[in-house]
Amino acid sequence: MKYFKPLAIVSLFFFSSGIHAEYNWSLNLHTFSDHFTKREHGKQWNETNPGLGLRRDFSNDISLQAGFYKNSLDRWSTYAIAEYSPVYLGPLRAGLFAGLRTNYQRPVELAGGALVRWHVTERFEITARITPKTCSTCAGFTSAEFGWKF
Repeated sequence: MKYFKPLAIVSLFFFSSGIHAEYNWSLNLHTFSDHFTKREHGKQWNETNPGLGLRRDFSNDISLQAGFYKNSLDRWSTYAIAEYSPVYLGPLRAGLFAGLRTNYQRPVELAGGALVRWHVTERFEITARITPKTCSTCAGFTSAEFGWKF
């Protein structure tokens, strides 16, 4: 986890501005994933992925998020991502995310994909992420997280 400190410093830099706005922070609980393909050599993907993330909304469309979770290889990962969700349909928002994650095939690698966020109430939301296959030993997957705005 030698890459945790640089990711934490970058995250704090991004999250430190403009704390005064109402409900622009979210605490996110990472829950599970579902992979599109089977893992090599008969191994199983870890599809229970507990973790926490902190998201800062800078506008209705742009946010940054960082956190940690137990990844699909049964390792602890940290991540930092930017989100852009310009598509609105009632309480649903859709868009893209991109950033960095740690402790998969390489110590640090790119992360990204599509997201759909359902604003259930003013303070509670559910986010589904769809991540494509990014390497020869990886698999595409969907994941879910629950967020509480504060």
